[in-house]
Parts: sequence; structure tokens; C-alpha cells
Amino acid sequence: MMCLLISVRFLVVVAWLAAAAHAGDLSITAEPYLTGGLFTRPVLPHEGDRVTITVRATCSGPIDSDPQARLTLLCHAHRTMIERTLDLKRTENRAEASWTWTAGGNGIYHVRVEIDPGNRIAEANEDNNTAELILPVLIKGRKVHVAWYREVPTTRWATCVTSANDAKQRSRLAERGVIALRWAYGGASWSHYDKKKAETNPDEVLKEIEEVFYQKYTAEPDKYAGLGIDETGGYPSTFSLKRTVASMKAMVRAKREMPNRFFAVWNGGGVTLPPIGYFRQGADLLLLETYVWRAIPQGLGTEDIYQMIRDRLDPFIRSYDMFQPAYGNWCYTLIGLDTSERPDYIELGEQEQVVRFIRRICPEMRGIAWYNGGYGGYGLNPTPETDKHHQAVLANADRLCFDYYVKPCVTLMRHSLWPERRPDGAWSLTAAVSNIGGIDSGPVTVQFLVDGKAVGTETVARVPAGPSRIHNRALLEQPVRVEPGLHAFEARMLDAGDATTLDAVARCSRLIR
Repeated sequence: MMCLLISVRFLVVVAWLAAAAHAGDLSITAEPYLTGGLFTRPVLPHEGDRVTITVRATCSGPIDSDPQARLTLLCHAHRTMIERTLDLKRTENRAEASWTWTAGGNGIYHVRVEIDPGNRIAEANEDNNTAELILPVLIKGRKVHVAWYREVPTTRWATCVTSANDAKQRSRLAERGVIALRWAYGGASWSHYDKKKAETNPDEVLKEIEEVFYQKYTAEPDKYAGLGIDETGGYPSTFSLKRTVASMKAMVRAKREMPNRFFAVWNGGGVTLPPIGYFRQGADLLLLETYVWRAIPQGLGTEDIYQMIRDRLDPFIRSYDMFQPAYGNWCYTLIGLDTSERPDYIELGEQEQVVRFIRRICPEMRGIAWYNGGYGGYGLNPTPETDKHHQAVLANADRLCFDYYVKPCVTLMRHSLWPERRPDGAWSLTAAVSNIGGIDSGPVTVQFLVDGKAVGTETVARVPAGPSRIHNRALLEQPVRVEPGLHAFEARMLDAGDATTLDAVARCSRLIR
């Protein structure tokens, strides 16, 4: 009897293995995001936007019926807000459906999907049927751009890829609301013109160059959303700068005729006149090539990379109101940092330090750009170790986009602390906590000190993430008792919940009479 029982069990196992070997399989993943089966359009919606959530399962082997999926939308505390059952429609190698949601209040949501939740379909592998992603909803009026030169397979946060020349790639990115651009050159290094004629009749040659670029910038409007234009800039009084101007004149003409065509311009070196006027009129993104780890130190012997970043912004970016659309332009300016030419020069902590510095000196900048080309060149011999570090640098860059531009990012800016005499003659100390991220923060607690001694704490329930300082800060006031004389005042953020904290301390001194 025992032998018979063992034989029956053996036959059952063999039958199950045989069935599993011939069973189909459904699977889904959200990673890599730009090729995964769970994604949203747009990548970064705002309050009130219509968000399309796509569930695209991969099918292999025989599947007897159209599968279902359970889609769950969770709020920031991982509480279920909405749950839907979707009927997936099969094609040859996938099954998919989409669901549209109107984004409510800003915050960080989570989307979770489970394929075949009732296990109605026999599968070879039942452990690959779930996926989850983060879905931030930004406040109105604070648009965020994250531009990459090339598509990074493991990135999550990208709104623009400036070099996407393959039609299938552009289509796939567009499904996710990522602006996929065809790569093109600007005029700074353009060499396809009559050099001898340029010496005797430069104006005519420049008109010819402008026409060449106009034809490039207006070609095949139905095939791609726009162009990522490299190699603009040039030193004053050089012909390369004049070629840049010619190519940017062409861009302005193209933009006027095709206002929906997107232009992202990579500018090498400092911004000069007159190109900046054309950037204002024709560019959607101006990307300042500020390659602090390889090109700039190697080419210029730069020691203070932070001052060099300042020099990319002053005076023209500030004085010509170029950080974001203002007074008739629609251009956003972003600092562009390198990740890939020599990743062995990049320390992850310093990479974050540079992003923190950029947020500190230009909090109104609405995003960041990453140049991730050139790996394996510029004197680097790739090894498994450099490959691993390169991937860590790219992953770190992706994280920094989320932490410093999407999430709540609270800070005590310079001059954000001041003493004030109230009408009754008593004194108070006020700290202005700013939120320069894209989402409202939770509670923030600030401690106040006078001459190094704590005098009290104040907590605000939230710091809004508005479009400007008019709407994105909270004032915390602490009554203080001070005698006449010189005093040192200080505010310290003790807690900011899940928000990114930029500068947590503010100080000032005042002679009280």
C-alpha cells in the first residue's frame, strides 16, 4: 500500500510538471520604467490633470482567455484610495488595458497592479504577476523638466530625451509622455559651408547657413516632436558665434511656423549676446552645458567648480529672466551636468553636493539636465569596476531629480530669519521656511535660539509648494525676551518628515536698543 501511495504521488508531481511545462505565462514589471509594462502618461502630472495608467503584461505560451488585472491606487500613507478590475486585451505577445484617473490633491501616490488576481489562468510562474510604481502629483503652476541626452535604461525620472533618433524609441517614450527629440547640430561647430566665400562675403554665407538649418528644423514634422540641438555658443567676435546666431534665427522661424514643435538647445560655455535673445524666442529648454567633472576641469584647469556654475548663470540668465517663462518667452533654463564621460572622477556625495548648490543659488530653476554620453572615451578604459560605478552615478542622478525637484524640498534660505519688535514693545523671532519642491510638505518643526540658548520650538502643519515665494513658504514666529545689546539669533529645523531638507539652519545678528 505504501508503494502504491508513493507511486500515485509521483505521478501527480510528474503530471503537474508536465502541465506547467506546457502552460503559458503572464508577467509584468515597472522596471526599467521606460520599457516596463506599468507606466503613466504624463510622468509628472499636476493637480487636476488626466492621468492615463497603462497595464501591459507580457504573454508567453498558450493563454486560454483574456486575463484580468487588479489596479490599486494608494495615497502617501499606503492607504487604498481606488481599486479597479481591468479586462486586458490580448495580442500576440502581450495583454493590456488602460485606466484614466483625474489627479486630485498634490502628493506622492503609489500604483499597484496584480495580473490574474483570481488565478483563473494556469501559469508556468505565478511569482511575476505584480508591479508597483511611485506616482507623484505636483502642485499647479510648478512644472518640472528632467532632460537626459540619451535614454538611460534604469531611469525613472525623465520628461525629455534630446537624442532619440529611432522611430520605435520615440513612440515608446511618447506613450509615457516623455518628449523624445531627434538629435541635430547647431551652428557653433557647423563646417559645411564655403570657407573662402565666408572670408569675402560672410553675410551671404550666414544667410545660407540659416536656410540650411531652417530646412533641418522644419523637416518631417509628423515623425518627431522636435529637435535636441547641440553645439551652440561661441566666443564673442568669432565666426562660430555668428553661425550659432544663424542657426538660432532658423529655430525662431521654425518655432513661429510650428509652435507645437519642441526645441531643446544645448549651449556650450557661457551664454553670450546675441544668441540669448533667440533662445527666448524659440527654445523650450535651454540646457547649459556645465560639465564639472571632466570637460571643464580638463579644458580650463578649473578648481572651484561651484564658482564656474555661478558664472554660467550670471549675468545673462538672471538679467534676461531666463530661468522660466516670463514676460513673453516660454523657455525653461536648466543646468546640465555630466555623468558619463569620466564617471571615475565623480564621487556620489559630491554629485549630490553640486545639485544642492544649484538648488541653493537658483531655487526657481525648474529641473535639471544630464549629459550621459561619451562613456568609454576621453581616456577612460572601461572595466567591470568602472561599469559598476557608472551605473551607480546614473542611478544617483535619477534619485537626485526626485529628491530635489519632485518631492517636498524645504529650506531656510539666506536672510530667512529676523527679529521684530511687536506693537506692544515685545520682540519675536520669525523663520521663513520655503518649500522649493513640487509637492506640499508635511509638518515642519523649527527650534529658535538666542545667543546659543534654545528659547522654544514652533511647528507648522505644512509648507505649501507654490509657484513662487508668494505661495511656497510658511512663517513660524517665536516670542523672545531680549535685553539691549548685540544678540545672535538662530533657527534650526528639527524635523521635516519625509521632505528633502536643503539648508536646515539660518542665523542672523542684531544690535537691540
